Amino acid sequence: QQQQQQQQQQQQNSERCERSRSPRRRTEVVHEVVTPSKPIQIVNELQTPPKVQHSSIVPAPRETVPVELLRLKAYVVNLDRRADRWARCQEMLKKETPWLEYERYSASDGSKMAIPEEEICTVWNTRKKGHYGDYDEWVYDAPGTERDCVPWRWKGQEPADDDKEWNFVVDNDNCDAALVTNKITKNAFRVKRVFAERYRTPGQDQKMSAGERGCAHSHRRLWEIVAQREQPTMILEDDVQFCFEASEPQLGWNDGGVFTERLILALREAPKDWEVLYLGWSGWRGGNYCILEEKCHAKAVRKAEYVWTTVAYIITPEAARKLLAIARPMDQPVDEFMAWEASQGRLKSFVVTSEGDGDDVWAGGIAAQNDFIGDSDIQKSDGGMQGDSCDSFAV
Repeated sequence: QQQQQQQQQQQQNSERCERSRSPRRRTEVVHEVVTPSKPIQIVNELQTPPKVQHSSIVPAPRETVPVELLRLKAYVVNLDRRADRWARCQEMLKKETPWLEYERYSASDGSKMAIPEEEICTVWNTRKKGHYGDYDEWVYDAPGTERDCVPWRWKGQEPADDDKEWNFVVDNDNCDAALVTNKITKNAFRVKRVFAERYRTPGQDQKMSAGERGCAHSHRRLWEIVAQREQPTMILEDDVQFCFEASEPQLGWNDGGVFTERLILALREAPKDWEVLYLGWSGWRGGNYCILEEKCHAKAVRKAEYVWTTVAYIITPEAARKLLAIARPMDQPVDEFMAWEASQGRLKSFVVTSEGDGDDVWAGGIAAQNDFIGDSDIQKSDGGMQGDSCDSFAV
């Protein structure tokens, strides 16, 4: 019986995958939906594919929905081949935020489909990010020699204590200097940490990875849907997590209750003309600016100067239309693209903070990424914490 059930389930999954794949060849994409019980509805065909088909189930009773969140709807970006992520995310949403109306949105798979270059570029330059990005590297510290200032390794790729070949010791009085010793030959040399200026001036041309292009295209397609709606829309990626340890350990763990309470508070505090609210974020924002010198006194929201990740955010129709007008094509990975527009004052973006997110917190919010380093479908074309090689994407 178990074998029969498994075969039936596999056949159903195969049929569902085929239904979602076949229309794409006709520039249409089928979406699995979680939304209030009502007749199947069709979203009008947009400038770019796809035409979105909806199916329905019954959500939580509307009387349980907080007043401030009554008309908020979420789309969950999920690759057809990552049913495991959708299952985890759906289980979390049902348990932690039963008030939230949400819908699965079939992501663009950059490794399998052709993405229009007039919508998403294939090569991007790091110059804009270079003003805010963490392009620090270790270079040889050997004055008077040809090796002086030659790159050795990126910051974050230092040998670990149990490395079999290298011993890496940072100076006690200078965290930007270190001694590197070969454990076998005992040969040693010094390195220093500097900013890789070539990534800012003139900037490095990098080929965008298939995952980056697919991610950017997915968000761009969603902006086209948001632009047609009357209310702000929540966009979630399928690795979003509402349950995680708070920035301040004494506060314990964040969960759906914390998410809901802080979101309501943020919506009350945010300026009336806000355009993007980052629910999970890392980077420069009020209380910890890179270039701006403004003061920020809000408790639940801070102005976003340049922040990363698109794992969870709320965007207004006005902001979606604004981004679509600029993204012809989108000339950077999507989080860099949105961050740059905010840094230039063209996008009124804010981060939502959790109670323990002090000014010294680099990454915070009321949402996080589940297994960010261990289970990512997106290679970072300019490197990153996952250990991706920027050299392999260099033009």
